Amino acid sequence: MTADELINMAIAEGIDVSSQPASVPMSIDYTRSLKDYATAGEIASFLHARKKSHHIYSNTLRKNGIVVKEDMGKYLASKDYINSGALKEAIKSPLHLFYAVESGWKDRLEAYEKSKNYFVLGEFIHQAILEPRKFSRVVVEPGFKLNTKDGVKGLVSFWEDKLDQSQEEDGAPDKEKIKDIVVQGGFDLDKMDGLKQYYAALKAASGFQAIDEPNKLIVDIMYSNYRRYGDGLFFELLKHSKRETSIYYQDPIYSIPQRIRPDAMQFEENIGANTVISVKSTRAESIGHFTYQTAKLCYELSEGMYLDVASAVTGRDFRSTIMIMVQTIPPFGIAAFVWDPEDLEIGKYKYRQALQTVAECREKGLYPGYDAYAESGNFGLISMKQPEWNTKELHPVDIDN
Repeated sequence: MTADELINMAIAEGIDVSSQPASVPMSIDYTRSLKDYATAGEIASFLHARKKSHHIYSNTLRKNGIVVKEDMGKYLASKDYINSGALKEAIKSPLHLFYAVESGWKDRLEAYEKSKNYFVLGEFIHQAILEPRKFSRVVVEPGFKLNTKDGVKGLVSFWEDKLDQSQEEDGAPDKEKIKDIVVQGGFDLDKMDGLKQYYAALKAASGFQAIDEPNKLIVDIMYSNYRRYGDGLFFELLKHSKRETSIYYQDPIYSIPQRIRPDAMQFEENIGANTVISVKSTRAESIGHFTYQTAKLCYELSEGMYLDVASAVTGRDFRSTIMIMVQTIPPFGIAAFVWDPEDLEIGKYKYRQALQTVAECREKGLYPGYDAYAESGNFGLISMKQPEWNTKELHPVDIDN
């Protein structure tokens, strides 16, 4: 996609593109030669020649920090460690940083939101890309009614079959054990409330997720696209990768504790380069639109941070980022992108700039808002100039014609 196309797309979405013209590149010091980054061809050549993949043990990755497989809730609770989301806020303004991290306001507002207990397609697909078995673990529940005993019995029979399947494949508990648990809870399986408890317990223990028919069809389409993309690339790409592993790091320059949780990390033994793999669901209608979104959402900062922190903690040289795009709109396509070295270097630059902002704000105890963009002594009055694209000439209007 050309620079002009990106600008036109931004204008269409109402984004101000005047602050950083596409024709004026950032002036930054690269952390390494751009030639040192892995290319798509290099990784593909390695996969073609690979004889087998290797398991990498987590204890070999703990060189200068913590690498641990843990529940997402525990990772999110580690508030003392700053993440890339907070650093993206720091890039916007110190006030954004204060709101998101220091004040507690963001957490308090989010606490008022009710937890979601419904099927979210984007979240499911994100998990299924990393763990393909999940594609086959969604089912459409039969339309029996829960307000009749026969209806509940029909649902019980359906989920007993699913539990039996999971017991054979995954070692799930058998239905007799679940019956005992329900009875020990004081419920009678011959009565309606007991049957409902048994039904709910079967459903929870089965390892399957019930979804409606439209979402089931979408999942099946996505799985078909996933399997055939690049002649089965994803199965080879993710084999023996470390998925959703938490990494904690104490930055020696700014003394700011940091945390990352890449969707996956793959290693040079398996694909020829130590690589961070990110999965992004999107409503973008094309590859070009998705590329624009990666810039709009500042993905480069996250990816630059992931490479630097993963390298520092593991002692391995992470020199590649692969991003897997999944459309949640028709045709539900999937694509794999190897990030451009210059974009990653720009992300690393923004990452370091954000760390510096965080360090200065914390040291001084000051978190100015947009008044930080005003000239010194102007009491927060910011000089404003509309973007250049707004100066286009209007077409004449012939009233009499």
